[in-house]
Amino acid sequence: MSLLFVQLLSGLANAMFLFLIASGLSLIFGVTRIVNFAHGSFYMLAAYLTYSLAASLPGGPVAFYVAVLLAAVLVAALGGLVEVLLLRRVYKAPELYQLLLTFALVLVTADAVRYL
Repeated sequence: MSLLFVQLLSGLANAMFLFLIASGLSLIFGVTRIVNFAHGSFYMLAAYLTYSLAASLPGGPVAFYVAVLLAAVLVAALGGLVEVLLLRRVYKAPELYQLLLTFALVLVTADAVRYL
């Protein structure tokens, strides 16, 4: 019975993460009209930064919460930088160019996390 309960909680946690990513993608597309495939990669980068920072920061259990806040700020700054430097150039471009740019960002962030 406890295994079933753990599987249920694990499924709910995974569904929560997928909903968070999907609602962010939908919100970004609704506001900016950009198909941002890199949304999930930024989420992955924030998770990796949180894990790395929590392991390296002193403070025990409090370090995790500090790492979450710090990773969110860092990834938000990176997202703002990407928007200013790259995405603003393709707002008026056809959707295919927007799709290619954000897919390239997926590949770049995946390689960056792999080499960190």
